[in-house]
Amino acid sequence: MGSIGVLINIVDAIGSGRLEPHDAFAALVALGAGAELLKERRPRAAKALYAVTSVLLVVAGSVAGARAWASFFRGTTYDWLDLGLGVLVVLYVAVGAGRLFARMSRRASRSRVNAGTLSE
Repeated sequence: MGSIGVLINIVDAIGSGRLEPHDAFAALVALGAGAELLKERRPRAAKALYAVTSVLLVVAGSVAGARAWASFFRGTTYDWLDLGLGVLVVLYVAVGAGRLFARMSRRASRSRVNAGTLSE
């Protein structure tokens, strides 16, 4: 899939004249696979690719989900897959925020323990 899927989606977006959120998912797969391949040899590059992939996932999923949920509340036609994608993106962001909060909390508690040890 990878690069061929990305090229097909680019050609499709150019041909249709409109970029759709699902056009980004082939790029997501390619970026995620690239990050996995670089994880052992180049961990910094892998982290950067993971970050780009996460941002692209959140943006594309949010756009697709927002459109579908707006259509759902208006009572017009919508895609169930996009509705589900919107929910999954919200959960993905919530889990990421929770992990970040837990990491910051652990660092703060370690800093307090280290400061207490130094002051004694």
